[in-house]
Amino acid sequence: MIIDGHAHACGEFLDAEKILARLDAAGASMVVISPAEPGSSRTYRVPDLAGRFPGPVWMYPVNKLVKFAVVVKGMVKKLEEGNVQVHALHEAAPDRILQCYWLDTEGPDALLQLERRHAQWGFSMVKIHQCWTAFDPTGPLVHEVAAWCGRHGLPLFAHLYRARDVAAYYGTVRSHPQTNFVLAHCIDVDVMAKQRPLDNLFFDISPPDLVSLRQIRTAVEHAGSDHVLLGSDTPYGRDNLHRNIEKIRRMEDLTATDHDRILGQNLFHLLQSPSSFSE
Repeated sequence: MIIDGHAHACGEFLDAEKILARLDAAGASMVVISPAEPGSSRTYRVPDLAGRFPGPVWMYPVNKLVKFAVVVKGMVKKLEEGNVQVHALHEAAPDRILQCYWLDTEGPDALLQLERRHAQWGFSMVKIHQCWTAFDPTGPLVHEVAAWCGRHGLPLFAHLYRARDVAAYYGTVRSHPQTNFVLAHCIDVDVMAKQRPLDNLFFDISPPDLVSLRQIRTAVEHAGSDHVLLGSDTPYGRDNLHRNIEKIRRMEDLTATDHDRILGQNLFHLLQSPSSFSE
């Protein structure tokens, strides 16, 4: 089983037909999708920085560019429109296209909005993103969202902005053992590797051009292959899903069991996590 755990509903994944064709071509069963740029058919070219220069954490400088683009394009205003679009994609192929609800942490009554949308849609994951809407990684809202995700058996996917945010977030993850947390783009496995491994902390390895083999190996060494998750970050890079699958398969220092875990088994088990209460 292969599952793309992180992609966006635009570019190569703009409509259900394209998504299913891409999944079939890559031999993938499912994809977890969140919004980005509603209605955009653009697929971005991204240089292979991680392949050429594997040392740095390239997502940190990229975060600054993303934050600038979000402000200039007024993208936060389109976030809920994007969530609606993603839900429509899920309805078109509910067994293969899974919805990740992107929460506006700066919106009014964010937790109430999360509750309302979950009652309407029953999505599979929750996402928060510091480059789009600010939040304190140790603040009350994040703790409330984390606790909510734990009660509903949903992973909380977080894209963090700076190394100090990652360091602070460790305490939040540790204080909610009933919740599974996913760190986007291995941001920053080097920071987390200085701490004790946590059973409820997982690492997304998308996109292939910005997450290096070094970072993937660090994640495996620190947390184990059962805590590393395939993602593509489509459309930010070309043919990302296929390339990241092949990237893992070419890692000869990993076993076949490791490959299977990273490519889909780990995320499948996360998505099957039961709620801690009966609704």
